[in-house]
Amino acid sequence: MAIHFYKEFGPLGYLATYSSHGFYKEDIFFKTNEHFYQYSKVIECEIKQEILDAETPKEASNIGRDRNNKIREDWDKVKQEIMLEGVLLKFRANPNILEKLLDTGEEEIVEDTVKEEYWGCGPNKTGQNNYGKILVKARTILREEQNSCNIQKEGI
Repeated sequence: MAIHFYKEFGPLGYLATYSSHGFYKEDIFFKTNEHFYQYSKVIECEIKQEILDAETPKEASNIGRDRNNKIREDWDKVKQEIMLEGVLLKFRANPNILEKLLDTGEEEIVEDTVKEEYWGCGPNKTGQNNYGKILVKARTILREEQNSCNIQKEGI
């Protein structure tokens, strides 16, 4: 049975890009994965700073989605890699939700959105669910990392 979530609220809210589980990358603190994703998209330093300063992930998203902003030329090619990187950083920095993610076992994870067909399943449940797929991929990577650490600990 697939795990369906939407938004940052409720017991599965930790899965969302808007969840308030911050992390650092290269000495920069990102309040949410949404902040990280939008920051990574734009190229202008002023806009990057606005995204970092945004109080909420919705505000960061609105800034990053502004069509007047200059974005990376390779964005369409790298956006899934960036999202995966943010998800990995978020869960590595927050052990409490890492355990929750690992506890989902091998279940499919679906971002049950009503509008988004690229990242989520969309209104007709026929969307690509790329964010859900990234969560599953991240779970596999994180589980392998954890198992590798456990093996090393047992060998000491």
